[in-house]
Amino acid sequence: MTLKTINKMKKSKTLIAGIIIAFLAVYSNQLQAQNTDPIRHGFTIGGSAGIGVLHFSKGMESNETSAGISLPNMKIGWFAKENLAVYLNSTGQIYEIDGVDRSFEGYIPSVQYWTSDKWWVSGGFGVALDTKAFYASEKRSTKTEWGKGVLLSSGYEFKQHEKWALDIQARLYMASVSRDEMPNLEGTNFTIAVGITLF
Repeated sequence: MTLKTINKMKKSKTLIAGIIIAFLAVYSNQLQAQNTDPIRHGFTIGGSAGIGVLHFSKGMESNETSAGISLPNMKIGWFAKENLAVYLNSTGQIYEIDGVDRSFEGYIPSVQYWTSDKWWVSGGFGVALDTKAFYASEKRSTKTEWGKGVLLSSGYEFKQHEKWALDIQARLYMASVSRDEMPNLEGTNFTIAVGITLF
């Protein structure tokens, strides 16, 4: 191998190393730009969709446990501080009984607290209801029943921006609904979901 060939190889390696370093520098800057710290203040709204398991511990003769898509779960609220917000959450899951799709859901005022820059916990107490699914026929559905429910949840924001954040979250919803001519309907819904929050 001649000296000229060796010098060419050194130049090629230097050029390749320079290209790789430049690419990594640009990519690193893009990642930093994409993951800017969120500015949490004022009005906030969010939503999530995922997969859930619904189990009835009382009030059902069959089909006590069912799994399905939990959609949509919405929240709207206001930041009291940068790491503390008050939300009104809607949560629930659709299930089938006697060939009719119904929704076991709730509207829960909640407090959400960020324990760190990316990790949050939330809890609240509010109104529960058992009603027809939003797409179900009025003729085949029974009336809406009301009760009370508790919502506990936690999430991790894996993607952050100044005005929004994406998170993966776990939600536990427990509720009891009163029924006129039947035993109370008591159920627990556990959901794993991906959500977005707008600040």
